[in-house]
Amino acid sequence: MKTHLLIRFLTILPLAAAPGCDSGALIEPAAITTQVASATTGFIFDSTGLATPPTGAIPTTLLPRTAFDDAVLQRSLVGTTEPFTQMEELGARRDLESQTWKLERDPSEGQVLVLNKLGSGPETPQEPAVLQRTAIARLQRWGIPTSELGPVRQVKSFIQSEENSVLEAPVLHRHKTFVMRAINGIRVEGHRAVVSQGADGSFQRALISWPPLARAGHLLRTRLTTAQIEQRAREALWAEGETAGAVHLSWKYVPTQLSTGEWALTLQVNAVMPSVTGTTSTEEPRVIDVDVSAVP
Repeated sequence: MKTHLLIRFLTILPLAAAPGCDSGALIEPAAITTQVASATTGFIFDSTGLATPPTGAIPTTLLPRTAFDDAVLQRSLVGTTEPFTQMEELGARRDLESQTWKLERDPSEGQVLVLNKLGSGPETPQEPAVLQRTAIARLQRWGIPTSELGPVRQVKSFIQSEENSVLEAPVLHRHKTFVMRAINGIRVEGHRAVVSQGADGSFQRALISWPPLARAGHLLRTRLTTAQIEQRAREALWAEGETAGAVHLSWKYVPTQLSTGEWALTLQVNAVMPSVTGTTSTEEPRVIDVDVSAVP
């Protein structure tokens, strides 16, 4: 079997294409004007995602650091009174196990993994809205406040077996609730919780990346106008070799860990170009970070 790899080559504008850049070569003024005008009009920005500038402060109620204590995780997130035994420890990470559950947690990164060792029972009818409410209630019981809840997505995952080159019919594996972290309605990059329930509706797995936020040190706003942000996005796209195309702009918060172990947020803008579908493959949407000179 031969595997083909599709590589996309990017055309990067030379430095001489912009006025004020010195490449050592002589360029006719008319050529400079034409190239700059072309590059300036090459991107079509959708800035509707920037229509409401961030104005809120960090919420008063946040997930506490104590949420990552063993007893809190076992009681509130896993929901069991079974005794746990420590299996392994590496730095801040600890692996624990009970008769029914496996629990891995790393408070320094705000990460938790819960696994049900018994597995799911036979498939039974489930209402997606009920599963979603149950998953969110579990996260809130653990300590995630409403003020940190962002978009929620409910999906199903399936497994499919193959025998003698014959594929069997897909079988429901799990119901998954994806909960994104957001502050004042703005997504926090990389922070989310995925709660998985079996085909019978039982709690099977939780994979969480939700580190505690600091009370201070955040850069939550910007003084730039939409036009200034579009220009910065244009420059960032040029730097990445892009010269034209549709671009969707939206706010996001980027987390950075402080010396205290807590995390602070910095406002940035996502510049997203659409996926490219070819005859043999599809290239994922390209995402470029845009600095907006965030301020407290």
